[in-house]
Amino acid sequence: MSGVLARRAASLSPRRRLLLAGAAVLVLSLLLVFLFIRTEAVDPEVRTRVTLNLRELEKLDAEWDANILRAHIGRAPADPALTASLPRMHDLMERLGEALPLTPGAEAPAAYASLRRALRDKEQLVTQFARHNPPLREALQHVPPAVADLKTELSGIEGALAPARIVVRLDTTLNSLLTEILRYNLAPTPALATHIDEILGDVAAQQIAFSPAVVEKMDALIKSCRVILEKRPLENRLEAQIAATGLGAALDRLGREYDRSFDTVLLERQRYRGYLFAYSAVLLVLLAYAGWRLRRSYRIIGEVNYRLQAANETLEQRVAERTAELEAQSRQLERLAQHDSLTGLINYRQLTRLLERALARSDRRDSVVVVMFIDLDGFKAVNDTWGHATGDLVLQMVARRVQDKLRAEDALARLGGDEFVIMLEEVTTREGALRVARLALEQIESITEADGHPVKISASIGIASARGQAGAARGQAALLADADKAMYEAKQSGKGTFVVSPQAQWLTPS
Repeated sequence: MSGVLARRAASLSPRRRLLLAGAAVLVLSLLLVFLFIRTEAVDPEVRTRVTLNLRELEKLDAEWDANILRAHIGRAPADPALTASLPRMHDLMERLGEALPLTPGAEAPAAYASLRRALRDKEQLVTQFARHNPPLREALQHVPPAVADLKTELSGIEGALAPARIVVRLDTTLNSLLTEILRYNLAPTPALATHIDEILGDVAAQQIAFSPAVVEKMDALIKSCRVILEKRPLENRLEAQIAATGLGAALDRLGREYDRSFDTVLLERQRYRGYLFAYSAVLLVLLAYAGWRLRRSYRIIGEVNYRLQAANETLEQRVAERTAELEAQSRQLERLAQHDSLTGLINYRQLTRLLERALARSDRRDSVVVVMFIDLDGFKAVNDTWGHATGDLVLQMVARRVQDKLRAEDALARLGGDEFVIMLEEVTTREGALRVARLALEQIESITEADGHPVKISASIGIASARGQAGAARGQAALLADADKAMYEAKQSGKGTFVVSPQAQWLTPS
């Protein structure tokens, strides 16, 4: 049979043999191009961009959650801070969607659709949160000074003109109202709401003994309390629903699916590279045979071989370079996600992680975890007088000096602005925590000059602590809230001091 084919080939005219050789070369070349294209199926830059977009989305989502927490505790306005990052998040979502055609299978599109739904649901819930939070925040800020104002009225002319028993009863009722409202804000329950409503009714019933001006203040206080009764449970439900949207889990899932898809494509590319190498070897044999038959084509064959080797070396070099860039960018993004860019301290997100781990260790060891919420006094005057560059330098000096006085196992975080948090573990006594607070206060007050400008700052420090299983059960959010509340009491006490939360727990009695 082979002899017959050889005789038929030999019987062909030179023109036909040239055409057949050209067709064979064309087919072999097309197959080579196909294999080469398959080895270039995924550009490493695409994977890098997808990873960077996912990292930025995770960072924006963490900042979003931090803004929700600040709005919850009254440390930041709910609007527009809660929606400022949405345009950028939508832009990142569109960019992630553009990479979906590069992923095989339906898993990555399904994860992307789940992430889009989670983002839409969270956006709608946060919009509701932003609508209900301002009146609740205003009411919470109004109640304590309103109660203090009414108590001042009772100790003045109004108290002298009204019957003594009513004055005493109203004073006691106002104390009870303030206590119960603060309790309700931390842990709202229907029974507590009913009790507060009864107290408000008692306040309203005693209005008849006072002047219209005092009655107006009492009405304003009652109105604010009723806003808290209505809005606090609603806001807590919204926060629970926001947490249940699972945006972070959806981001993790999409990241895993993209990694899996790109790894699959990368494996396929490696397989085709093997085919390409094998095919190249076959071509070399064929080209060598053709060179033996066609000595004039030998130079072309050598040139093709050289180009193939150069292309393979260039491809390997590009893969190595892109891999190194991706690893460096990932390390940089990881650090940015955990640290404050100005002071180099850990940020709120990393602090909450460390605090959760510390509470878990406290549960196992029955030890004490202490949190100190620091808010600088006089810092706004520095910014207003000498500018933000001097203010940034002051923040860096505060971070450096306070950090120098802490142990290696202690943590100092910057939440933003002029707010810092110290976390201590294994604190056995209340006096040990107070000693650290005094050191921090002394270091802050020792800053008298920045960038050649005289400055005068101090700090208000709120101290809270949690012990063992009970502290771990309350969680890091409650511990931070206790410290924040104590810090506000320090502010109201005249600033430049520290206050220990009544809920603080210690290993030994104070």
